[in-house]
Amino acid sequence: MSFERPTLKEIIERLDGDTQSRLSVPQMRRSNAKVFDRVLAGAAHSLYGYIEYLNRQQFFDTAESDYLDRWASIYGLTRKKATKASGEVIFRFSADLVNIPEGTILQSDDGIQYKTTGPTASNGSTSVEALNEGISGNQLEDDVLTLVSPISGVYSEVTIIKLGGGSEAEADESLRARLLSRVRETPHGGTESDYVQWALEVPGVTRAWAFPKEEGEGTVTVRFVCDGMDEIIPDKAMLDKVFEHIDKLRPVTAHLYVSAPKVRPVNITIAGLLPDDAEVREAVRQELKDLFAREGVPGQRIYLSHIRAAISAALGEEDHSVVFPTADPVPETNNELPTLGEISWQ
Repeated sequence: MSFERPTLKEIIERLDGDTQSRLSVPQMRRSNAKVFDRVLAGAAHSLYGYIEYLNRQQFFDTAESDYLDRWASIYGLTRKKATKASGEVIFRFSADLVNIPEGTILQSDDGIQYKTTGPTASNGSTSVEALNEGISGNQLEDDVLTLVSPISGVYSEVTIIKLGGGSEAEADESLRARLLSRVRETPHGGTESDYVQWALEVPGVTRAWAFPKEEGEGTVTVRFVCDGMDEIIPDKAMLDKVFEHIDKLRPVTAHLYVSAPKVRPVNITIAGLLPDDAEVREAVRQELKDLFAREGVPGQRIYLSHIRAAISAALGEEDHSVVFPTADPVPETNNELPTLGEISWQ
């Protein structure tokens, strides 16, 4: 039988019973002994909690924080650090070209700041990097940054050519999933699972898939997404990062292709939801979102039965009917990733 941690109330009752068994007369209602019992019970309850915490750290699937990092390091894995967004912008000039000093500060509309990191090219472009790490530094192409301090002969608005690659530090669940995958699937020097694990080592990558021989004999195509970013489809900066990382590890005889999947939204129509209120609808939406994150694979179907099961698993849901889709949604090519589209209610 497994050990069950006693509750605080159970510990107090035990101590009260032990104390009473050693006294010749019943305790008074306001006895000091009862106070001591509760103080000792609180200390014992804390110790039980610490022992329970240490017990969780003994196993891969429950270890946390520093202990999880320690387990991962034994298998050659490290937690992915947060990274800064970087890219290229283009300046405009009122007259002749002005050389923009390195370290010039630019700022987005939402207050995220960047600095220039390279010389100014003849077309006015230069490289930039976010001052802080994280996905907040990623910006869309053709968005505008503004000079924090004006420069003579330079317009204050700067156009983004590309600016991405920023990511948050890896969460425990992501590192734990990589560790379990590493333990269960031993590296073999270039198998399909190796390419997936190599891609997942890059900060910002959350899901990855490998497709051997898609471009012919001796080729491997890797596709991945970045669920932690505003847009899960990776930009060119992320594609380059993953290619460079895998290129250092792959067998020299393999031809590597790294590409972004195309999103194939799957719209769902639900009728007769019971009870039909905002809380249950949101719970259904979250369950469906989790389903597509777990089972969404480029080129592979999402089972209609799993869609129904995910809706049934929503907190508070009692009954429903799926009007659409009427069959398993199946992508047309290996490049299409099924994702949750619009949910309609009837």
